[in-house]
Amino acid sequence: MNAALPLLYTNEVSSEFLRTLDKAPFTEQQLAGFNEQALAIVNEKQAYAKAHPPIAIYRVAAEGSQTRNGGVIQHATSPMESKLDNGQQVRAAQKGDYVVYADGSKAQIVTASGEEHFHLALVGSHLSNGDEIINTSQGGCLLLMRDGVRRAQDFLRSIE
Repeated sequence: MNAALPLLYTNEVSSEFLRTLDKAPFTEQQLAGFNEQALAIVNEKQAYAKAHPPIAIYRVAAEGSQTRNGGVIQHATSPMESKLDNGQQVRAAQKGDYVVYADGSKAQIVTASGEEHFHLALVGSHLSNGDEIINTSQGGCLLLMRDGVRRAQDFLRSIE
């Protein structure tokens, strides 16, 4: 029996997908049972989301992620793990991890999500040889970019 190959995800998503990211997680019935303090927090988060809607995503790169020039992340060092649709567990990659090419050469991941997000590698991260991560094997972990909210200064910045 052959194991199913994992799906590969990019940062390309529809505007409809972006709108679903701020869907309220609570029903009216659930909200009715919240105390005033909890309800105030939910309302504050909803107001923030409405004022700053998602405009883009960056998916976290993981083992199995590929680069434009054919490299693959084979071993990631972050403690964060994701379970793929096929049941396989993969680790998230981070700045400093390596991509391996078919000829055995390696390149280091040099740009990532920044300190605020534990320097996780992203689809769009650059490598020491100028290559770029173009997809990821996991589809659940992503970072949102919101309208009117500036990215952290070290977001996808080189380590040079």
